[in-house]
Amino acid sequence: MKTDPILMNRIYITLLILTVCITSCSTKDTSFSVTNEAVGPVIKTTKTSELKALFKGPTDSLVKTDSDNYVLFEKGGTKLMKLSAKKEDKEIIDHIQFFDDRYTTQNGISLKSTFKDIQAAYTVKKISNMIDFIIVSVEESEIYFIIDKKHLSSEVRFSTSSRLEPIQVPGEAPIKHFMFSWPL
Repeated sequence: MKTDPILMNRIYITLLILTVCITSCSTKDTSFSVTNEAVGPVIKTTKTSELKALFKGPTDSLVKTDSDNYVLFEKGGTKLMKLSAKKEDKEIIDHIQFFDDRYTTQNGISLKSTFKDIQAAYTVKKISNMIDFIIVSVEESEIYFIIDKKHLSSEVRFSTSSRLEPIQVPGEAPIKHFMFSWPL
């Protein structure tokens, strides 16, 4: 049985057109994406004076506080994130704190994640022992995670002087906050 070359060319062209249409139509929503290059529409070079233009949509509400912080809310009042300016230069965004669990790192970590999830997605660089919480810094990113000390054993919960190792943090300890800071 002989195949018609014209028919085969039409099939190939049709498949090619379908493939192009499907790939061009599937755009990924990055509104809640946290990468080393961007946090939603905010990039490292975004100035605080540009934030109002970035978040002027019908679903966003940006509020500047007295302390040069910018808090983003959804219409309806859900607090999404806080962007803080550098003390030395109020135009430069120093760090961002996330309040909504839809913000997710490129490795899949969000406020719904646990210490075990962090360990599976990143290499723990350092655990800083504070009074009421610990700060987990990772090798691959400038993201850091806050975990409440109430999830730790009593032998390390009430101490700020002891050095913490990852083995001392229970895997099921939930993330209380997570933040991001671009290196300058």
